[in-house]
Amino acid sequence: MNNQRFIQGYITLIFFGLLFYGVSTQAVGTLISRIITHYDIRMAQAGLISSFTSAGNFTAIVVISIFAGRINKLILMGFSLLFYSFSLFLISVAPPFGIVLATFSLIGIFGATTDTLTNSLVADLLPSNISRNISLLHGFFGLGGLSGPILIERLTGNISWAQVYFIISLVFFSYLLLYAVLVKWQWSLLSLRISHQKKARFGFSDMTKFFTQKRNILLWVTMFFYAGNQSVMAVWIKRYVETHLDEPALGVYALSAMWLGITICRLFISPNVKASSPDQICAGNFISAIVLAGGLLSGSVWGIIAASLVVGLSSGLTIPLILALGCEWYQEKTAFGVMMPLTAVFISAVIFPPLAGLVSDHLGLPWGVALAALNALLTAVFSALLRIKLMPK
Repeated sequence: MNNQRFIQGYITLIFFGLLFYGVSTQAVGTLISRIITHYDIRMAQAGLISSFTSAGNFTAIVVISIFAGRINKLILMGFSLLFYSFSLFLISVAPPFGIVLATFSLIGIFGATTDTLTNSLVADLLPSNISRNISLLHGFFGLGGLSGPILIERLTGNISWAQVYFIISLVFFSYLLLYAVLVKWQWSLLSLRISHQKKARFGFSDMTKFFTQKRNILLWVTMFFYAGNQSVMAVWIKRYVETHLDEPALGVYALSAMWLGITICRLFISPNVKASSPDQICAGNFISAIVLAGGLLSGSVWGIIAASLVVGLSSGLTIPLILALGCEWYQEKTAFGVMMPLTAVFISAVIFPPLAGLVSDHLGLPWGVALAALNALLTAVFSALLRIKLMPK
């Protein structure tokens, strides 16, 4: 097989891996009502699932900083997939809620490691147009986000929420076997393409130094507030439609509408827009804030579904564009360039889903979901400041 064709085949496999990962990340938002019922918990407690997952995401920083550059990324990716699959399997036995939270921390650790390495490998193997390639990669994640809620909802018509996790774990075990065979087959070629420079080590001193540059701080804060927007929507928008608007059958479509918009945005809109990344992020998130606020004020299920779609269409480009900037700024350490903006996602997802659940318990779900609109507005503000910072003097 031609070497370039094999590289393209490996990249395709990576793309589909992120698609499956996208499906798996939608399980909590889709199954949240069933989990609340099963464990007889309040919404603020249910929000802790996302927080523990994100705490695990943050712990992944330690895993990546210790092993990146010491263990080949191809091997580290395989181990991450193995432990991610096993963590999903542990959830499928429906243990006591405290153990569930601990297991979601494991899902967070190995999911974030897999996500980081996926982005880094694509940047390493396809360095010519990082923004476009990472947008396409996250378009596949968006496909998973789009199809995940619908597939999972269909499965729950015949099996329990815990059995859904068992099926997802089987999918990842199967994917791991295919990944291992492909990497072993062309180990020399893949290792050669990931140069020594791009496997450069980094440590906590590099992380500290990251925050000494104003552009990095603005990039990080922009990602933080966007992640707050997306995490609140992903966890609570389905329940908002099901319980507040009293449309149980349409809740899953509100969640999928957001991911439909995100997928279209990442696959077709962002790669073809010529504006700078900060300009795209600023305009897209400002539109998201206005439209989501309008959808909530409408009090209509179709209004909120339409708003969810527009939120995805306008701001779905945010994460891939921020990660691409990180890779471009740290081309010799692409894993580092991906990891540092993702720390903002991890911390944000610890804070905002349970905060939205707490607000919802006391003021009502519309106010909890409104945090997503506020975060979108703040994303627009800080991306505008980033644009000013990056302007030539």
